[in-house]
Amino acid sequence: MNAKLTRRKEETTNLLLSSLTEENSQQFHSAFMNLHAVDQAAFFLGLDEWYRQKVLQYLQPREFAGLFQEMNLEDRRLIMPSLDVKYVSELLNSMLPKETAVFLRHISERKAISLLESMESGARTKVERLLKYPVNAVGAITNTIFSSVYVTDTVEKVLNSLRHSTEEGHVNYLFVTDHDLHLIGSVSMRELLRAPLNIEINEIMNRNIFSIEEHAGQAKAAEIIKKYDLHVLPVTDAHGVMIGIITVDDVLDLLEERMEQRIHHIAGIKKGLFLASDNFRSVSQRLPWLIGLTAVGFVMARLTAPYIASLEQFVLLGLFIPVILGMSGNSGIQSLSVVIRKMTLSPLKSKERWNLLAKEAGIGVMTGVVCGLVASLLAVLLFGSKPLFGLIVGIALSISILFGTITGAALPLIVERFKIDPAVASGPVVTTINDILALFVYYGVAALILTFTAS
Repeated sequence: MNAKLTRRKEETTNLLLSSLTEENSQQFHSAFMNLHAVDQAAFFLGLDEWYRQKVLQYLQPREFAGLFQEMNLEDRRLIMPSLDVKYVSELLNSMLPKETAVFLRHISERKAISLLESMESGARTKVERLLKYPVNAVGAITNTIFSSVYVTDTVEKVLNSLRHSTEEGHVNYLFVTDHDLHLIGSVSMRELLRAPLNIEINEIMNRNIFSIEEHAGQAKAAEIIKKYDLHVLPVTDAHGVMIGIITVDDVLDLLEERMEQRIHHIAGIKKGLFLASDNFRSVSQRLPWLIGLTAVGFVMARLTAPYIASLEQFVLLGLFIPVILGMSGNSGIQSLSVVIRKMTLSPLKSKERWNLLAKEAGIGVMTGVVCGLVASLLAVLLFGSKPLFGLIVGIALSISILFGTITGAALPLIVERFKIDPAVASGPVVTTINDILALFVYYGVAALILTFTAS
């Protein structure tokens, strides 16, 4: 079966390419529109500029809207300059208001205003309403196209309405409202099809329904959908009036984007860097981190200078500095990744923060002790060091791993308390802080033990 699908896909791709090359618009349009929007987007993104322009000539803006919505934001931004103003205007009019709003949030304000002004008034009003929400609010990603029925409607009336409906929406569940659009309940298609035609919806609907208020956080919506295994979550205003829905696909897209942002920030790299075609742009995005951390490194070297004079006779201690710094940094990154992942999936309450920090500290103690013992033995066995040096390395490594773990866990929790995105607590920052702490710990432990044993 997979071989057949692969062969069919190759045949379709070859047909589309030959149609474009021969400029056979009718053949291309017929074959292309039979593809799923995801496959359409993949095909389009794999083309060079000449072929892309041909595709745009053969597709109406409303047809291109389907595959445009399947592209990620970076691809959308890269494609937009190749479209003329009229085409873009009709494209945005044809997209879901939610998708248009999300896209406009990720381009420059000047460009977004210009595109909004070019849209039809009806579509523009819907998009502007979504743009008024804070970027992390549920309302900002609410789909305003949904299926609802009145509580007094009969089953027969609802089925007839669905049969003649031209709107595309999620019809696995129909949401039930009163005539003022207050959300009351829901009814599944299965229940609807099995019910007698003459009864009213209120007799078969489910009144135990979950919903979320439009100004609630998106993380809260993700938490509800995940906890109760929902496919669709209705969104209401403060008065219980239904204004739209959030689907599980919306949540998955949201989590994917947030995780991607976290990964980029952990690495100290801005989003879109990997796709940047300009080398100078890439360099300009990386240099601030590298220059800043280089300066911190020189400050660290200057601060540790007083220890060098007292320890210069014990040159062997210098061999273990990379081990101390590396393990401290690794433990910090591990802890940072765990905490940011938990914060991304769901908001943490005050008690949960302390429990998480205590848990990571406990892990830091256990891993530090084990690694310290192993390092002590290796220092003595592999390097022929004195047991005293092994003791210094073991104690310093244990303390450094503990500090590294606590720093990695605490930093994102601290910055979030100040209403700062936890992603700023990125890998390079944690690593640099841990390097400073680890070096002071190592030299401090060495100086203390050597001074004590010499007296």
